[in-house]
Amino acid sequence: MNKFIQLVLASMLSFSVLATQTITTELDIYNLKAQSEYVLTSGQPNQTDFAKLKELGVKNIINLRGDNETNWSEQDLVTELGMNYYHIPVQSKADITIENATKLQSLLNEHQQQTTLLHCASSNRVGALVALYNAITLKQPIDEAVEIGKQWGLKSLEGVVRSKVNEEIGQP
Repeated sequence: MNKFIQLVLASMLSFSVLATQTITTELDIYNLKAQSEYVLTSGQPNQTDFAKLKELGVKNIINLRGDNETNWSEQDLVTELGMNYYHIPVQSKADITIENATKLQSLLNEHQQQTTLLHCASSNRVGALVALYNAITLKQPIDEAVEIGKQWGLKSLEGVVRSKVNEEIGQP
């Protein structure tokens, strides 16, 4: 690859990383973190945050909250703003499943070149599904998968993740 193309690609990557970092510093959303140049995770944004997210280049919203956890329609607001909205309801520990983790990973893969915000109330469910996917599908050691999940927001659901992984791979 010639030097010019390398320089252009490096500049584009730097711009994308800078843009994602700008989003995390310009918004006051609970637990907002950049996981990669295109993926942000957080707790629940408020209604005015979504317009700001749109202005800052976010194209997709993935909501893991249950159907009745807010008293307003996030889907209506997000779609009115022209962003794509996806909903994987994780209402209880029973919804921390490999099926939901796989749905989430499929959406992230589908939109891997577009900035996406993935959220629940605190990012705990986000981290739980990421850890579960890493442990079961990617076959990472459980401690490693849990550490990755913690980077994505996993906290109180760690025990649930460990139990689900043990059930899935046939350990007590």
